[in-house]
Order: sequence, then C-alpha cells, then structure tokens
Amino acid sequence: MQESERESRFGGIIGGLRRLIFTDEPPADNPKPAPTPAPVPKVESQPVAPVIVTPVTVDKTIDEKELVKKIYQLFESINKPGVDFFELWNAVEAMGGPTPANIQNAFTTLRVLGLTKDSLLLSGRDYIREIDEKINQDINSKQQEKNQLVQQSQHEKSSLQSKSADLEQKISLLQKELQEVKTQLAQVDSKYAQPIAVINDKINVGSSALRVVTHEINLVINTIEGTIK
Repeated sequence: MQESERESRFGGIIGGLRRLIFTDEPPADNPKPAPTPAPVPKVESQPVAPVIVTPVTVDKTIDEKELVKKIYQLFESINKPGVDFFELWNAVEAMGGPTPANIQNAFTTLRVLGLTKDSLLLSGRDYIREIDEKINQDINSKQQEKNQLVQQSQHEKSSLQSKSADLEQKISLLQKELQEVKTQLAQVDSKYAQPIAVINDKINVGSSALRVVTHEINLVINTIEGTIK
C-alpha cells in the first residue's frame, strides 16, 4: 500500500475498527465520519465605546492530516508485547483496510498465535483509552493556554474601558472649564473698558490742566524777563 493511500485512511480507521471490532454487529464497508462538534458560542461583553472587529486570520502550522499521522505514530509507540489488537490492525492494513472480511481473515490468521476475541477487544479498548488520555492531556494544556489568553484579553479590555471612561470624564470637565475660560475671556474687554476710559479721561484732563498752568507760568516768566531791570 502506498503511503498516500495509507494516510488517507487514518482519519476513519480508528472509528472503523472500533465499530467493527468492539461490536458484534457488522457495519457497512464505508463508515460514516464522526460528527463535527458543535461550535462553542462566543461570550461578548457590552463595550463602553464601539468595538472595532478585526478579521482573524489563523496561520495553520499543522493540518488535520498531519495530526492524524502523529496520532498513528503514537499508537505505534505504545504497542504492547505479544499479539494483540495492534498486530491485527497492521494485518488489516496490509490487506487493504478495515472491512469485515479483512478483519475476520486477519483474526483467523493471528488466532493460531494465541489471539482471542476477548483479548482483542480488551487490548483494543486499552489502546483507545491510552491514546485518548495522551491526546486529551495535550488538548487540556491547549485549553488552559486558551483560557489564560481569554482571561488576559478580558482583563485588558476591562482596564482599557475603565481608562477610557476616566479620560472621557476628564475631557468633559476640561471642556466645561474651557467654556468657562472662554466666557471670562469674552468679558475681559467690557470688564476693563469703563475703568480704562475713566483713567484715560483723567489723563487727558490732567494734561490739559498742566498745559494751562505751565502756559500761565511761562507768561509770567517771559514778562519778568522783559520788564524787570
């Protein structure tokens, strides 16, 4: 069997063998794919300001086919000593895939080495349990990482919302203060116009009075200069 054909069967082989071996009812040759898990609903908080939604582009570093291959490698790495489900698995693969006829033929061949239906079922379920445990450990680790990022995102959003509200309050107070300053500025001219006009009038009158007095004094001085000998 070519590698591409072998890998193309990884996605359904565990489910197919589980249905064929773990039950007494013979299933169809083409097993139905596992149902897609329902998406987890997103919890959206009510923002103080309009939220700008940026499209998220996921840069996939590994696809499902590669992950299935890694899980198959994990399956090989936990192979137990002796003849059990793993040897039947490989025999079925060599025959062309998990069909009822191939599984029965592989079982008949391996039965002479001591494989029984009970040991086959037991070891098959043990492999599934061990694979589930190891993969779920990684999934739980990723879930914890995701939860930490979600919590960090919510904390940052809450902090920025609080800061935004504080700045809006300060801006409102500054706008009110600015309006008061503008009002006072508009009243400056009228406030000082009358006192300045009064002082200006006094200056003008004082200057005029000074000219009158100095003129009279100069007349006397001139008279003295011209008449007194």
